[in-house]
Amino acid sequence: MRDLPPELAAILNGLPPAARADVQAAIESSPYLSSTLMDSARKKRVDHIEIATVPHQRGHYDVTERTIFISGNLLTEKNAVARIDNITATLGHEASHAYFSDHLERALRRLDVETAGAIRAAGTGGHVDLTAPFERYLLAAREGEALAEIGGMNALASRVREQNGGAFDRKDFLARADATTHCINPGNGGAPAFARDIRMSDDGLIYAGSIPLVADKHNPNPNREAVALCHFDLSAKAADLGRAGGSDYQNYYASRAVTSASNMLRGWENPAQVSLDLERLKLDPALIERNGLNLGGPGKIFSFIDTSKGGMEWKTLHNTKTESSPLTPDVAPEPRALRADCPGHPDHATFEMFHRAVQAEGRWSQAETRNLAAAGLAAAKADPILGNQLTGAVVGAADASGNVHVFGYSSPHGTQGPHHHVGIDACVAAQIPAERSLDRVEQLNHQAQQQQVPQLEAPQPGLGNPTPRQ
Repeated sequence: MRDLPPELAAILNGLPPAARADVQAAIESSPYLSSTLMDSARKKRVDHIEIATVPHQRGHYDVTERTIFISGNLLTEKNAVARIDNITATLGHEASHAYFSDHLERALRRLDVETAGAIRAAGTGGHVDLTAPFERYLLAAREGEALAEIGGMNALASRVREQNGGAFDRKDFLARADATTHCINPGNGGAPAFARDIRMSDDGLIYAGSIPLVADKHNPNPNREAVALCHFDLSAKAADLGRAGGSDYQNYYASRAVTSASNMLRGWENPAQVSLDLERLKLDPALIERNGLNLGGPGKIFSFIDTSKGGMEWKTLHNTKTESSPLTPDVAPEPRALRADCPGHPDHATFEMFHRAVQAEGRWSQAETRNLAAAGLAAAKADPILGNQLTGAVVGAADASGNVHVFGYSSPHGTQGPHHHVGIDACVAAQIPAERSLDRVEQLNHQAQQQQVPQLEAPQPGLGNPTPRQ
């Protein structure tokens, strides 16, 4: 056994004594697990390990709380070796999710940006096919799960090697890993063996290929693809995921994509009509709902056209998330509607004008710079003359009292003028959270949209309008 590094001891502080002893034993007995957790802690991606009483989950990583949760059921196994084996494999899986969380977060941001961009491009009353952005996100989720499962098996293999004096015993590992993963199958004569095409080195490592992740269905890493087949591609019955159980991984992660699309459509008077090819995406509405689908509250729905096999069939998903819980997919925070600080938003170029002008001064922190850019944009949007006609932004010289202002200006006729500008007090605006100003921008956009669109009684998808447009 190895001593627990101080950095890792700190993340166990919230555990009950018995649980802490077991978790510490798992970490100390697996150098691979200890190293992965140490790297994740140093990257500020894991601050705590906690126990959760969540059905249908062995573990979960919450990227917002930077916490790994493991199921309390893992602690009830009476056989000490099996108990620590299960904890080791689960922690290895979740620590891998934490370490590589930025890759799936990039996929989530891309999903949100692409979904928002496609919906805005379709416009009021238009049509948008979201199959491609959904597919890209689900492919990234599939690779991320495969990589995490490889991390779990490597963590347990490291424990087996450590307990065997540094020599790896493959037979012993396979027998012990059988209870921790679906990627071990009975072999000839009932002896456990790896699922098809998984390759482990003689020293007990499954190599996962190049990093960062490249979600490419035409050129997958062999081990990641083999593990994805036996882990991510499990049947709904075998995976048994979600708030109500009985879901597979594809539909488990799809709930996040549906929530993204639902958020982007919220507030539209006559939203674009969404289509999805459920067959191509391997999705089942009933399984998506079993995961606790968040559509904004009880009674909310998300309707779309299923284009499977070239058809056009109206489908409706219902909100099934009734309370806050860690049942959302790993490293998948709830999406927010696209804001002006993100590429793809129609006001992003204006936000960037202010951001570049403030950043060039070099006198404000990164957070204050973002606050100022958002405040400048909100002031410009609220000005009835300036509005969306911004030409540029500048930081003014300090006045006699030492106050500095940031100006946005419009010069529609060039340098000869006339010019119009709006200014913000930098000292005050730097302390206003960017989110507050960005929310104000969305309010102004919504008000402008309401003024432009006639307030007619528009049929809502799935409510009294069951026939999709052709």
